[in-house]
Amino acid sequence: MEEIKGLAVKKIAFVGGGAMAEAIIKGILGGGLLAAKDIFVGNRTQKRCDYLNEKYGINAMTDNKAAVADADLVIFAVKPQVAPVALTPELVAAMKKDAWVLSIMGSVSLAQLHAYAPGFAVIRTMPNTPLAVGAGMTAICCDDAVTETMRADAAAIFSSCGEIEFVDEKAIEAITAISGCGPGYCFVIIDALADAGVRAGLPRALAIKLAAQTLAGSGKLCVESGLHPAQLRDQVTSPGGTTIAGIHALENHGVRGAFYDAVMAVLERSKELQG
Repeated sequence: MEEIKGLAVKKIAFVGGGAMAEAIIKGILGGGLLAAKDIFVGNRTQKRCDYLNEKYGINAMTDNKAAVADADLVIFAVKPQVAPVALTPELVAAMKKDAWVLSIMGSVSLAQLHAYAPGFAVIRTMPNTPLAVGAGMTAICCDDAVTETMRADAAAIFSSCGEIEFVDEKAIEAITAISGCGPGYCFVIIDALADAGVRAGLPRALAIKLAAQTLAGSGKLCVESGLHPAQLRDQVTSPGGTTIAGIHALENHGVRGAFYDAVMAVLERSKELQG
């Protein structure tokens, strides 16, 4: 059987096997970046391990130290509040000395990651939940020890399940407020627009599909056309027409200002959580 090529790393281990880890695994396998036999996962519950093994043919186990042994890349994929319990000195001691670390724990800084894994090159990422359907948005920032090969591998991994941008760490908090939390805002919009559709006489399932696909398609059009959103808005807004009447109503209700406030609220809450 011909060896699958695509990444410089030959073995990847995940610490944590939740939804985001699964989305990345799906992207790696779907993109032919690595063979299933070369992906290992350490996860707390055997039930989850069994699911991942059966669905993807990978090597999931409840022993984190066994999972990371001999891995070229270790992906920290636990929730930030679980990190102090999961990312122990014993776990780090089980890692290869020339391995490198990639974290999807969005609120955990490079400095904190170095405290968990001293001496290792570290990449911090801020992905979002649409990774699960190959339409994620991931911001990537690297420490000074990260090589071009490591950057290329990180880019390939996250490009397999969406779009990427390399950024400075100082931008991560604002990015979290836009793309990290953004799916939550979008689901509120979809729900509200679907409710309005039901109010207008549409069946619920149809209203949800119309709202969700319209939001998804509009985002795709904005990304792929390269046009400013105001230009795209003008394309659908005829003088004295129906769309401008709807936009006028939205402006009267302060929708634009509400999004400003939402982003600032996220930033304020983030500061509180960081102490």
